[in-house]
Amino acid sequence: MSPPPDTTAAPGNAGAGSRPSPRRALKPGSFRPLDLGTLMFASAITGVAVTAIMRDVGTPAWVVMAACTFAFSGTGEVAYASVIASGGGMAPALLAAMLVSSRFGLLAMSMTGRWPAPLWERVAVAHFSSEVAVAAAIEQRPNGTDAARRAFWQLALSTTAGWIIGSGIGLVLGQLGDTRRIGLDVVFPASFVGAVVNALRQRDSTVAVFLGATAALALTPVLPAGLPVLCAAAGSLVALAVEPRRWFRPALAPEPSPTESRPGHPADTVIEDPFEEAGW
Repeated sequence: MSPPPDTTAAPGNAGAGSRPSPRRALKPGSFRPLDLGTLMFASAITGVAVTAIMRDVGTPAWVVMAACTFAFSGTGEVAYASVIASGGGMAPALLAAMLVSSRFGLLAMSMTGRWPAPLWERVAVAHFSSEVAVAAAIEQRPNGTDAARRAFWQLALSTTAGWIIGSGIGLVLGQLGDTRRIGLDVVFPASFVGAVVNALRQRDSTVAVFLGATAALALTPVLPAGLPVLCAAAGSLVALAVEPRRWFRPALAPEPSPTESRPGHPADTVIEDPFEEAGW
């Protein structure tokens, strides 16, 4: 009788029924290409919508591309377009755009000294700073300066590329006719409403949203176009006195009992009395 076949897999080879090899771990601060691609796509969609809004108020194409390349502020462009569309002049429109874009200066300041960088990179960091890139860099800081630097640039370049590409696509679509027929005029307002709803989770941002909306609605009938938006920003000054925390604190997860198994530990039980376990 011939001996049974050897089913033991050779070292380094995957045998039948063997577990698949784990995916190679990413470096600290790195993101999967699929995640970066998704972020780029979302940024491109927003760029298409904002460009459509800018073109609807008569903004020249070269101004749109210059704004998306050098200003990199969708909220600033929409603030500008809203003032122009309501009959406001160029001065209040630019002032509104700079006001809502002033947060990028604070984001750039928060990146000072995060990692050793030459002058050209510090200038580039100040220019490409956005909420998502800065938040990722700060979150990766405990993993080292290289991780923070890697996270910032991966997200900053992904969002920037998507924004510029989307703005260019928006210009092309704008040549096809009225962008409202394909719904581009509601994409950015819908995302803005989503941001407002998310802001209502925090006490301070809820106060800023409520006061700003109230001031804008009350002053729109009596002030020239563009000024109600600027006055609404005063609500954020009042919100500075409010504690920045959620309305409802999440419940803390219960601590595992000593007899519960923990992931990654071979033992499923804990021997509380070794003598009793041995039968003594």
